[in-house]
This record gives sequence, structure tokens and C-alpha cells, in this order.
Amino acid sequence: LGALLDAGVPPESVDYLTVDALRGSAYLLQERYDAAFVVGGAVVPGKYLGHRIGTLAEVLRAVDGNPRQEFAVGGMIAPLVAREKRPNCLPVLRDIEMYAYTRARGEASDERRTAARIARWAVDGAALARLHPDHPNLICEIETYRGCPRLSHCSFCSEGATHELEFRDEGDILSEIDALLAAGVSRFRVGRQADILQYGTPFTDFRNGFPRPSVDAVRGLFGELGKRRDSGSIRVLNIDNGNPGTIANFPDESAAILGAIVDAITPGDTIAMGVESLDPEVIARNGLKVNARELIGVVRMVNEIGGRRVEGLPVLLPGINLIHGLPGESMDTFRLNYEGLATIADAGLMVKRINIRKLLPYPGTAAGETFREPPARLRNRYEYYKRRIRDEIDRVMLERVYPAGTVLRDALVEERRHDYSLAKQIASYSITATIPVALAVKSFVDVMVVGHRERSVAALPFPIRINDLPPKALELIAGVGRKS
Repeated sequence: LGALLDAGVPPESVDYLTVDALRGSAYLLQERYDAAFVVGGAVVPGKYLGHRIGTLAEVLRAVDGNPRQEFAVGGMIAPLVAREKRPNCLPVLRDIEMYAYTRARGEASDERRTAARIARWAVDGAALARLHPDHPNLICEIETYRGCPRLSHCSFCSEGATHELEFRDEGDILSEIDALLAAGVSRFRVGRQADILQYGTPFTDFRNGFPRPSVDAVRGLFGELGKRRDSGSIRVLNIDNGNPGTIANFPDESAAILGAIVDAITPGDTIAMGVESLDPEVIARNGLKVNARELIGVVRMVNEIGGRRVEGLPVLLPGINLIHGLPGESMDTFRLNYEGLATIADAGLMVKRINIRKLLPYPGTAAGETFREPPARLRNRYEYYKRRIRDEIDRVMLERVYPAGTVLRDALVEERRHDYSLAKQIASYSITATIPVALAVKSFVDVMVVGHRERSVAALPFPIRINDLPPKALELIAGVGRKS
């Protein structure tokens, strides 16, 4: 929106549709536009409570279903669209916002945006949030920089393959957040970067290919964000990616940075760490970040700094990402992954969530260009150990992070299934609460954890009004059960 406004397009001439709206219209547009810009920012498929990420197949269905409409597709999905040939579809391989700006000015060009332009467009375009069907109950992701600060990149890394390193100024980031606050948004995730610990690094010193992080740069940014949280204007403040290799190579600086982040964010947050594999062969073949010994030290540090509970929740815990399908995998790979996670669990440490997925071979990356579908025996081994992790480690972590009696405030009811309600807090990697009471969809509720399931918790509305609960809800309370 900001780019179009800067190009002279009147705001009333711009429509905004989500993929959910397209699904509701069988992917047919209700009118023909001068141009339709598709932003496909997520390349990892996933289904989330109440929402589902748009897919390449859905983009192509919209393109094919509206043959007279001109589409320009940008974001990380663009190289995948480029493989498909459609006469009314242009894949924008650089920046879709820059293409929109030049297209609206009559000089369409596929080129990179500058930092100065995105600083202006992010502020001018913040009003777009008001057009989202879930407004104001949104969480907006804020970009701090593009590219990967490492000297070498993981074999599958789309960020390192597609973006040169470019930090945004602290003032520009804060101006964007302030503009979104003015548009009624109060929840934010500082997540659009490869490694939040490396924001603003001066690249003056390296260790094993990792630059020494700048404590002052991260502390300055989060100090300002913390002021907005303390004033009440920011309701939820979360982060996303942090490279475990940075923490392992620069523990002192990382500890100081983690401390500054913990002082600013809201409780229940996750620092997602791309571990990918604990098999030494896979690590070496794919340029990964940490081995099993280093990982347990990283997890321990995050637990020590962020594991204290505020409002009943640990402030900041690690999340671990694992990938199946990388070069060098063997029958031992998944056992080594399992054993590494079991060691963390046996040490009494907490992990907020373990994300296990298959490799998406992204065009232009080393792993993407050489990808071969793993043989059946490896796929079966992967599924076996994935199930063991879910059954034997996830359950332990759930009980540690969300012990019975934990209260989750302001959970949004996203779905109803029979007489059960499914709710989550609007936050990064929030847990799903299954509530055996029929509640209004899109209503907010406080709930108390009373049990644990696979990757979710059983909960009751809080405060618990014992005389109003149905029998199936009473059965969940520890010590009651069906017979009682």
C-alpha cells in the first residue's frame, strides 16, 4: 500500500484480500483490476489454528481462474511460480513493492527497493492493517534486516541465496511500529531476520564464520520497544529467529543481548533456533551451526536467562527446528537427533516447541539444486523417530512449560469442534488450548491448564465455575475422572 500511495495511487483505489477471502469466492475475483499483486512470503507450508498458509497450487488456481486479470507474484514464492508458465502471471523475483511502485508510475521494473524507500512505505502503508478481516486482533511481523550475517550459509538457506545483507535503522523500525500502533495494532513479532542476535553487527571480528554481535545495537532497539510495552501501547512483543551458532561462539555477548530482549518482551515467547540436524555428517555437509554438545549449552543459557516465570509463563524459551531431507542423512541421523533432544530433556531443561519438517528444496540454494527424494527406508526411519519425539519428549516439555494450574490470559477462540472450543493467545508459537465447553468463535477467554495432549493442553475457562461445567469438563480435573 505504501508503495502504491507513493506512486500517486489514491487509497480508495486499493483493495486488500487475504487468501481466506479467495477461498471463500472459489478463487474468483469479483472485479477486474488494473493489476493484482500477490505477496507469497511463506515458503514453508503449514496449517495453524483458524488459518492456513496459501500454497503455490492456490496461487495458480487464482491465476487460471481469472484469465483476463494480470497478476504479479512476489515474495519467497515467486521463484516457484517462475517454474510455471502462465500468460497472465509475472513472477517478481526481486521486491514486489518496488515493482508495484514502478508499475503504478507506468515504468514497470523488477528491481530491489532501497532502505530509504521501505522506511517511507512501511509507515505510509501501515493503514492497510485496518482492512484485514481480523483487525485489530492481529500480530504484525517487523523486519529488522535482510540477508544472513554468516560468512557462509546453510545449504538450504533461501535468505542467504536471495538477499544481500541490509540492516534497517532503529528509527525506521520504531516509526513503522508507531504507525501500526496508530492503525490499531498492538501485537508485534520482531521476526523478519535470520538472527535477531546479529542485528546491527559491525562485522569487525569473526569466529567460525560468525560475526561478533553488537550488544549496544540490540539493547538500543529493545530498550525503545520495552518503553512502548511499559506504556501499554504494545500489548504483545515477541521475537523469532536466533542463531544457536552465534550463542555458541559468542556466549558473553549473547547473554547480554538475551538479557536485554528478556527485559523488553512479553512472557511466553520463543527464540526459534535453526538446528536442522545433530548428525555430524549432515552438519558438515550442509554448513550447519551447532553440534549436540554446543546445543545443550545454548539451551541451558536461554533457560537460565529467559526461563523465569512472569504471569505464570517462562518469559523466553528456545524452540528447535529440525529438517529431514538434507544431504548426508543416514539411518543414524534421526536416532542422533532423538538422543540429542533426550539429553536436553534429561537435563531438566525446557524447550518451548520442537518443529520437525521435511526439506523444501528452494531454487537457487545448494540443497535445492541437488535435492533427491529420500529413499523409503529413510522416510520410514524419520517417521519412527518423529513419533518418538512427539510421544516421549514433547509431552515432557509441555508439562514443564505449562504445568497444571497455569493460566493463559486472553486466548482467542478460533474454532469449535462439536462441543469443544480451540483457543490460542495471539502470540508467537502460542499453545493450543482444548476447552470442553462451547464458546463463541472469535471471543476471548482466560483458561487454566488441567491436562496435556500431543502439542496442546486441556484447559477450563478461568475462573473455574465448578457448578456450571458439564460432566466432560469435570472429568479433566486431576483427581476427579469419569468414575468420580
